[in-house]
Amino acid sequence: MVALGYLFVIVILSYVIWATSESFERASSYLGRNMAPGVRGATINAIGSSMPELFTAVFFLAVVGNEEGFAGGFGTMVGSAMFNMLIIPSVVILTILYSKQKSIIARSRAERRSMMRDTLFLMMAQVLLFIVIRPTMYWWNGLLLMFFYGFYVWLLLRSNRQGSGKIVETTGKVEKDIGEESNTKERSISSVFVRLDIYALITHKKDINDRRAWAILLIAMMFMGISCLNLVYICEDLGKLLNLPILVIAVLVAGSATSVPDMFISIRDAKKGNTADALSNAFGSNIFDICIALGLPIFMYILLNDKGVLYAFSNKEDWATSMLLLYVMSMITAPACYLLVMPKISLKLRSSALLTLYILFLLFIYSYSADLEFIQRVLQGIMATDIAQGLL
Repeated sequence: MVALGYLFVIVILSYVIWATSESFERASSYLGRNMAPGVRGATINAIGSSMPELFTAVFFLAVVGNEEGFAGGFGTMVGSAMFNMLIIPSVVILTILYSKQKSIIARSRAERRSMMRDTLFLMMAQVLLFIVIRPTMYWWNGLLLMFFYGFYVWLLLRSNRQGSGKIVETTGKVEKDIGEESNTKERSISSVFVRLDIYALITHKKDINDRRAWAILLIAMMFMGISCLNLVYICEDLGKLLNLPILVIAVLVAGSATSVPDMFISIRDAKKGNTADALSNAFGSNIFDICIALGLPIFMYILLNDKGVLYAFSNKEDWATSMLLLYVMSMITAPACYLLVMPKISLKLRSSALLTLYILFLLFIYSYSADLEFIQRVLQGIMATDIAQGLL
């Protein structure tokens, strides 16, 4: 019964995160209206929808502390990454099929090139994790992840400038879409408050502009931050109640709850026919989660901590579990990227295969929680590595 109560609160927090993220995304879309579609999805949309993961990782370290705090942030990143990579593209594909759009994902060479670019950077970011994540981490570990994301964004903005001649039509389309949404979503003040529609509240009977867009972003971030802080407390309590490591709770609970905004943003893009934005949002969100939602909290914690280091792992089992999660995430990402990038695979097959991969991921989490023998053998192998020898 207590667990059901926690589940109800998690649903409420997920709703708040989704509702405020929708306003965040609409305001950020206005501010990024001069960007090419694939670039906007991988930067503005991805950052906006991934703010909950960043807040959650920061609060895990601030509230829980060293080891369990890092485990919570790390678990949130892994759970969100799997949700973004497998569930969101599946939902986008189902949306395309349901709306009877053409049975293709990347319609132009530019869109296919954009997806290939994001796939490459995502895999490179995951390889970087194997280098950065260590039992004891220093400021440069977090800085290296953030530097990689900075290079990724620079490359996107550079390609955006090169294609600036083609953006005029896109700019007009975005402004038209935002205007249509404002007109079709006129609601009463009570309805606005129930739906937490910050965008409608700020722009009530007014046109959107840069100043109002920034106000929407700041208010939405405040609501998201409060929700993520409460989500951290719930994960901590659930771990004690169910006698499960906070890492596992964060993968299942925080990872899924904070990824809800990504899913709805991608559904909206898919309904409009913006498949490039819908899918690049999922890729860009994962790169952001790895590099910023994990790298920035590490960097900030070390700078603000008197010890000057982050002791992320003190025992072999926690280290082995985290490394195993990284391996599993990388092994699932490779076929998922192949399914999304290859143009000749049917949409139904892609959707079914992606959902199957997510089920396999959940089965792995269950196998770990149930202490199945083959999982324990793998963990023992990782604990025998040189890096693990200095741990308890």
